[in-house]
Amino acid sequence: MKITGIEIGDYRQFKNIKFDFTYPEGHPKEGQPLEKVCFIGQSGTGKTTLLNVIWKLIESLQDWEKFLINQGYYKLGKELNSPSSKLYGRISYTTDFSRQSINLAATVLTELNSNKEFFEILLTNDEDIEQIANTNNNTKKLGILLKESISREADAFLFDQKDQPQTFSDFVKTDTQIEKEKAIHDDRINTAGSKKVVSLGDMRSLSIWQYLLKEINQYDDETVQHITKIVQNTPKSQVAEEIQKWIDSNPRIDLAEKCLNPILNKFFLEVDTDGGNVPIALRTRQGVKINSSYLSTGTRQLLSTAIPLYKFNTKDTVILFDEPERSLFPDIQRGLIDYYTSLAPEAQFFFATHSPIIASAFEPCERFILSFNEQGEVEVHSGIAPEGDDPNDILRQDFAMAELMLQKGLEEYERYRQLAMQIRAETDEKKKNQLIAERLELGNRYNF
Repeated sequence: MKITGIEIGDYRQFKNIKFDFTYPEGHPKEGQPLEKVCFIGQSGTGKTTLLNVIWKLIESLQDWEKFLINQGYYKLGKELNSPSSKLYGRISYTTDFSRQSINLAATVLTELNSNKEFFEILLTNDEDIEQIANTNNNTKKLGILLKESISREADAFLFDQKDQPQTFSDFVKTDTQIEKEKAIHDDRINTAGSKKVVSLGDMRSLSIWQYLLKEINQYDDETVQHITKIVQNTPKSQVAEEIQKWIDSNPRIDLAEKCLNPILNKFFLEVDTDGGNVPIALRTRQGVKINSSYLSTGTRQLLSTAIPLYKFNTKDTVILFDEPERSLFPDIQRGLIDYYTSLAPEAQFFFATHSPIIASAFEPCERFILSFNEQGEVEVHSGIAPEGDDPNDILRQDFAMAELMLQKGLEEYERYRQLAMQIRAETDEKKKNQLIAERLELGNRYNF
């Protein structure tokens, strides 16, 4: 599914506003859905609200059978009276906030009840709805929401969850009971992993993390038994080779090389592929193991956002990400958008940001700048500065920051200008040299 537009009628600070998420005329991808979208705007203009609007729609679409029944297409494989042989590519998403209810309907805006606030989400084409109904691939996601608090969930894979008992028992369990509990556990995490819509960062995602890292956990559980089997059943001359094959099959290696190490290298860190008691452990490039308790919030955020994007099937997935720059130094921000989009190259990303460095990674048509008009309503326009431009230019042109310096800096710049006039007017050579020295020092300090 790809979203090609949003129309908002009357909701909070939004009044009859439209967003066109397609590449403009003359662009090499003219008419195609934007691959990535960046919402920019001062606090209160609705960046996070827009992400929530899209997310509510995606959550509604996961119940695809109910949705298609409401559209009048079929029920349990039996066709109903359909207004058209083709499925709708335009879906209205109506929210009655007084009842906290969400309805989906193929209708036009003029038919909506005037006392309801509405949003209209435009999908790419008829095939989008067919995709929603396709349950053949449970790993494919309709949407993934990465909340700003996601770094807190890193404990799910940085620490040993097996030490946290799920149930208590005062008797020794039989093999049958152990297998039954394992089957229940496997079913729980597989059910969590098969959800078409995944929200991470709400501290209720342990089963999802267990699903994402189940290959690593399974490898760790089987290692002792497998190596014992090799030693017992393999000719001595081949034991070392077979053990090395098992070590090389460690799923941590793939995750490290293709997902995590490219970004961790900027911290001079890497995944500790030797394994241990936890799914993910880090070490320095020199091999010194890092205590997970001391990892920064920024490092934790990178780990917890990168793993799901890499492990899930994100073909045509809508991925929503609020403030990806959180807790990250500017040098990491510079390549962040390219990094995330490389992990999910066929997904559609929606970002909300306050960072000009992040915003610089987008084409002007991919930036949507929100601002208040004189009536306090939100207006929107596309970006101006070219992709990859100096963040200071982004601040001036897209963030509308006419003055970048604080008041003290502005005062010093005015002093710098005044000194130039005093130097020209000064006739005493000694005083003139003093003024020149003062101006030179001031210019060097502020890079005027």
